[in-house]
Amino acid sequence: MKQCRVCQCDFEPSHNGNFLCSNTCAVRLFTARQKVRLSIKAALKALKTPEDVNNFNLSLTTIIEKVAQ
Repeated sequence: MKQCRVCQCDFEPSHNGNFLCSNTCAVRLFTARQKVRLSIKAALKALKTPEDVNNFNLSLTTIIEKVAQ
């Protein structure tokens, strides 16, 4: 048994590489990734100075470290 990375329910994967329980969870993950991409793209357009870029990079690094834990 594995645990779905999106909804956290237990499921029996049909292949070893599966980490999502259903197509619904795959769509949810895809939609969430799209939202993140769009927000990063919008934030990058708003950056004007090198200091703004550095601050954005630090905040992005912090967010990624929190998610990875």
